[in-house]
Amino acid sequence: MFLEMSLWFLAAASLVFLAGLLASRRRLRTVARPMLLSMGLMLLLTAVFDNLMIAAGLFDYGSHALSGVRVGLAPIEDFFYAACAVLLVPGLWWLTEPLERRRAASQRSAKPTGRTPQS
Repeated sequence: MFLEMSLWFLAAASLVFLAGLLASRRRLRTVARPMLLSMGLMLLLTAVFDNLMIAAGLFDYGSHALSGVRVGLAPIEDFFYAACAVLLVPGLWWLTEPLERRRAASQRSAKPTGRTPQS
């Protein structure tokens, strides 16, 4: 039950991210690396702190609504919250930033790097 719900939220977050990316006219190539680094860091922190909190007995989940897949003590469904946050925050940021800033970001993204191929 939570897995299906998490997949719907992840799909919605992905759509918001893509809408923000298109609205800001940024290239996926320019944001892919920081996004992947952020995603990796958030998932790592979720794994560490969820396991610590569950081991300390701060909370637990009823197993009737979970898929049963766990990373340590943390159910896999918990990792969707971090993934959704990594996609939603920049997507919403780009969608709500003023048009002038979007244009400036688009121009910066389209500028050549000035690097010349070395022979």
